[in-house]
Amino acid sequence: MASSIVAFDTQKAGTLNCQVDGDLASASVVILTVHDLGCNSTSWNNFVKHPSMAEITKRVVYLHVNVPGHEEGASALPADFKFPSMDDLAASLDDVCAKVQCPIIGLGEGAGANILARWVLSAPKQLLGAVLIHCTSTTAGYLESMKDKNINWKLLGGMHPSAENYLVMHRFGDFSHAKDAEQVKGVIDDFHTQLNSTMNSVNIRNFINCFVNRSNIAEKMGSLTLPILIITGAKASHNHTVHTLYNAAIRAVSDRQKVEFLEVPDIANVVEGAPHKLAESLQYFMQGRGVLGGAPMPNVPSSIKSGTTMGQLDKSDL
Repeated sequence: MASSIVAFDTQKAGTLNCQVDGDLASASVVILTVHDLGCNSTSWNNFVKHPSMAEITKRVVYLHVNVPGHEEGASALPADFKFPSMDDLAASLDDVCAKVQCPIIGLGEGAGANILARWVLSAPKQLLGAVLIHCTSTTAGYLESMKDKNINWKLLGGMHPSAENYLVMHRFGDFSHAKDAEQVKGVIDDFHTQLNSTMNSVNIRNFINCFVNRSNIAEKMGSLTLPILIITGAKASHNHTVHTLYNAAIRAVSDRQKVEFLEVPDIANVVEGAPHKLAESLQYFMQGRGVLGGAPMPNVPSSIKSGTTMGQLDKSDL
């Protein structure tokens, strides 16, 4: 699948340089991704190339959104550039997708999932639903705010070891009990390398500041009209805030079938630590939205039927 960087001009976030895998003009379905803090579009590469994603990947085009200044090798954003808010980043997705002529499934991680959730609440017409991984919903608490402001200060002079470790813990949490801890460790080593060689620390600082100043979306869940699947690892750093989002959603949404929840045991980072389960969950979700109907499920035991719920999948040994 051919990959290219495409520039999208947006009203509220400036130019977003996004990674497109495939041909948007001929796409029948697009998976739009938004990355976490300290990451960019390349953070999805391992997952979309995983064998369990093969049936999905051959049928979709990926549109990996980079927030401002987060593409590989980006220079520091101009001093007078006003970094967009989380709501502005969400609104910019409308401009990114203006020329997409097919259904869209959203897939976001961490801060990216929060941006995607805000976009979901605006109910864009082409979006069928979204998978939100490790999505926070409330404003930053006092301790998180103080920690993030301290990290922001340390990033002023370039990538600092404590800032680097903070970003690793934010995204990967405690991975010591992962089923393939050595593989995850390799991914984290690559993450360290990326932070120090291909990403701009000033731009990362701007995104962290944007995230820590986020508004509360838990109180807005009553306006949800599109289906979402909320996913967290049991050992994820923000596991409790993911539960807060889910509980807020099921209290506020009249049609509870629009909100599904999956917690993966013994896992911190679902994308890197449990790609099989994430791929299966994503495919179930997409088929429930009426796309990928002919795609066979990867590595699914015969005892699991097509009507399996996310709760049942959570209890399986996949």
